[in-house]
Amino acid sequence: MAGGTKLEPRPVAARPAEPLAPAPPPPSQPPQPSPPLPPTRSTRPPRSSRTRRFFLRAAFAFGAIGGTAAALTPIFRAEPRKSAAPAPGPVDGMFDERFDEMYGGRRIQGTASGVRIDGRPLHLMRRADGTYVSVVNHFESFPTALATARAAVDDLGGTRLSLAGPALH
Repeated sequence: MAGGTKLEPRPVAARPAEPLAPAPPPPSQPPQPSPPLPPTRSTRPPRSSRTRRFFLRAAFAFGAIGGTAAALTPIFRAEPRKSAAPAPGPVDGMFDERFDEMYGGRRIQGTASGVRIDGRPLHLMRRADGTYVSVVNHFESFPTALATARAAVDDLGGTRLSLAGPALH
């Protein structure tokens, strides 16, 4: 052939055979039985241990359920506070009520825009539906600022309001 090379097949050399593993020697003696193992404890616990464990678990569960029920009973039996409908106010939405009274041994003073209990400010918030909530009880709304202040006095009990404002929470 002109200008080209011709590939010729080459013979492939066979790999040498791998040696076989030696055969095990024939047994000269018959196999001896293994000596008996010493008696061991069963892996299963005795029946009395299982029943005691079951009883203790059941007693703990009943105690936890009973304790939770005893702790929650006063909450479920309490009467919810009745919230009256908000009184109609002026067009701008702010009430012009002023009050100064003694309630539960505390002096409540203020207007709809600011309330003080024993001279300490009670922070109120007016909701969109016209009711009020306070920082003392912010899960329940009240129709007027005075009703909110009275509820705060009831919830405070003998404690005083903190002087720290909402910025210091």
